[in-house]
Amino acid sequence: MAIVFPREIPAVDYVTADFVLRDGVKASPSGARLINYSQVTDPAWEASLVTRGLRYSEFAGVEAWWLSLREGLRRVLFRHPHVCYPKNHGNDHAPADDPGNLVSVASGNILTVNSVAAGLSLVVGDRIGLERAGRYHIGRATEVSGTGTTRTITIDPPPFSTVAQATAVVRFAKPALIMRTVPGSWEPRQINGLYTASFRLVESA
Repeated sequence: MAIVFPREIPAVDYVTADFVLRDGVKASPSGARLINYSQVTDPAWEASLVTRGLRYSEFAGVEAWWLSLREGLRRVLFRHPHVCYPKNHGNDHAPADDPGNLVSVASGNILTVNSVAAGLSLVVGDRIGLERAGRYHIGRATEVSGTGTTRTITIDPPPFSTVAQATAVVRFAKPALIMRTVPGSWEPRQINGLYTASFRLVESA
């Protein structure tokens, strides 16, 4: 069976799955105690993962996955292996599993979303995903309002123009992101007959 890219991360247990936004802001002193702040790159998510101890047969599968990506030439479809649902839906998954529909975006990052489950309960800090035309975005909710089947959600970082369009799919459960491997970040280890692997990913188009 042919491998399809972007390829999801291996379905093994991870002891570490850090997911951090790098905002690309630089500060430079300009004299007289003034500091200039400027955004030099677009915000991008980075993931650092470490597997649990694996039997060699499991480890070999993870290594084969890594090799297939060719140091970042091929893409990964990343879904966080630990934080999959909004805070209030850790046990009651059904309302979050129902995606919403993006109606509009105001001020760059205020989303109006309809067609959500009436029982959906979001709080500040939940991750929200947008999908459109094969492109993906993940933002954290910084403000949430609305009842019934409509919500107004402010997220950061702001979505880029390709996904910030009416009819984009809004995911509340298992939001996905296109990422690439960081070259040279693959580190396998063997301790007491078990193998671990650590690696890093960075958001990509």
